[in-house]
Amino acid sequence: MGVQPPNFSWVLPGRLAGLALPRLPAHYQFLLDQGVRHLVSLTERGPPHSDSCPGLTLHRLRIPDFCPPAPEQIDRFVRIVDEASARGEAVGVHCALGFGRTGTMLACYLVKERGLAAGDAIAEIRRLRPGSIETYDQEKAVFQFYQRTK
Repeated sequence: MGVQPPNFSWVLPGRLAGLALPRLPAHYQFLLDQGVRHLVSLTERGPPHSDSCPGLTLHRLRIPDFCPPAPEQIDRFVRIVDEASARGEAVGVHCALGFGRTGTMLACYLVKERGLAAGDAIAEIRRLRPGSIETYDQEKAVFQFYQRTK
């Protein structure tokens, strides 16, 4: 039986969730139980025990802590979520605590998926996941993504 990972919450229910670094095999089981089939890891080192869950595909996008994702990393993240959604599979995304890098990626996906302006996407992620998007550069990455997708 799974145990909810720290800071887990759905942003798009059944499709896209954010969480902190999963540390226990039971965290991966929880994700599987929720329908998550893809885990996007934004930490420089991979999550521990990720090989304990063969039903979960791990995607690595290494971003230093407190840094924004590069445009190519955002584009790859959006593709991963879109491709998984097309197959009816949910995606979880994590960094260390699930706020900065995770929140940035989640906000970018809302810009793409819901057509939100950058500031609105940031506000929505902060409403759903208080404390998200921690630095000016992370905010700037969402605004730059919005500009690129207009």
